[in-house]
Amino acid sequence: MYNKVLRGAIGAAVVSSAVLVSGCGVSSSAATDAARKKTPLPPGQSSGSTNTTTTTTTTPTTTTTTTTPGTEPVVSPNGIKGEFDVADNFDVASTLTPTIETVPVSSDPVGAFRFTCGPGQLSHDDPIVYPGQPGASHLHQFFGNTGTNANSTYQSLRTTGGSTCTMTTDVSSQRSAYWEPAMLDGAGNAVKPDYLLTYYKNFPAPNPECQGAPDATHMGWCIPMPNGIRFITGYNMDTGADSPTDPNSFMYWAVAFECITADTHQSLSGVQHSLADVVATGKCNVPGALLRASIALPNCWDGKYLDTADHRSHMTRGTGVLIDNFGPACPADHPYALPQIALQTFYTIDANFLAGKWHYASDEMTPGKPAGYTFHADYWEAWSPVVKNDWQTGCIDHHLSCNVGELGTGQSVKGMNPSGFGGYVTHILVALASILI
Repeated sequence: MYNKVLRGAIGAAVVSSAVLVSGCGVSSSAATDAARKKTPLPPGQSSGSTNTTTTTTTTPTTTTTTTTPGTEPVVSPNGIKGEFDVADNFDVASTLTPTIETVPVSSDPVGAFRFTCGPGQLSHDDPIVYPGQPGASHLHQFFGNTGTNANSTYQSLRTTGGSTCTMTTDVSSQRSAYWEPAMLDGAGNAVKPDYLLTYYKNFPAPNPECQGAPDATHMGWCIPMPNGIRFITGYNMDTGADSPTDPNSFMYWAVAFECITADTHQSLSGVQHSLADVVATGKCNVPGALLRASIALPNCWDGKYLDTADHRSHMTRGTGVLIDNFGPACPADHPYALPQIALQTFYTIDANFLAGKWHYASDEMTPGKPAGYTFHADYWEAWSPVVKNDWQTGCIDHHLSCNVGELGTGQSVKGMNPSGFGGYVTHILVALASILI
């Protein structure tokens, strides 16, 4: 039941596919494949030639600088692959299970890998913006890695924690972290989501759109998600720009709110640009109705930094010609097209929602603005390199529509199919007074 409903929900996704810009997956043997096909290699990816290194000895100098944690750019140490692989510290095979359905070919020009996650910890931490500073942020709702906190690093995410996406507390092949501002009910509680629907979409690696610098016929150099990349998208808490309510911002199109039916996910309110707009339709007072908050993440990377001072400028969205009727080509200064990530968060609505009291924790920092004005999302990649390669090559490169953790290899990730554990607990309220700062 969950598989069919969630697969159908994606088909009726509220964010236009023309906006959800997709990248192109490349397997770990891209250099060999490119040589075999005589296609160009992405800049920064070796063709296997031997390099000569010259060592120069210089007199060291000592300088003292003072920087604010979280404001220094992080250069990718391993080129376009990102961080060097951190090996899994568990038996990967034990986290997989045979796929129970035939995985269909994608009806879109891209392959897709989808799964659901339960809600995780509520915390005033933000390891991207305020690293090493516990309690420094507005309240966040975390998903994915169960150990994500202010002191998280790529190393810690890869080696510790379970995942709310696999319903584990100790190990997981999906230790990436996702977080959003917490939803508050205006009556002293945080409202935990019922679940998060996550998907990664890309053109298959062999596609010609993926085999050149961005132009009128190429999306850009299409590569897998770099190890350890992290960024923020949505409303900018520092500059006040990019609210989903601003028609002059791309986020006006990349974010959507609506109330839907619980069984078929049929829209009741139509797509709106704020929580306040959804409530104002007066169409959500239906038993069991859900709120769906959707956001599409940028997928064009500069190929240099895993993070930047503003946590945004190393990533951007396509701005060029529409490629294969799916998404615009990446800009020249961000020529690497990564998998497109989109997040859909579902909440069971209640009387406080219908009364217009629900709002994000970050909305309290912009008094007078409509509820939902500050919606944003954070992402930090920490997948098992083995399983990431499985879904990249199995689902995306083979142009399949993988759902509930199906890898396109005959295996699925355990814990990603809600039918296997009876589904998620819904509408959990947590008293704000009980959440430590």
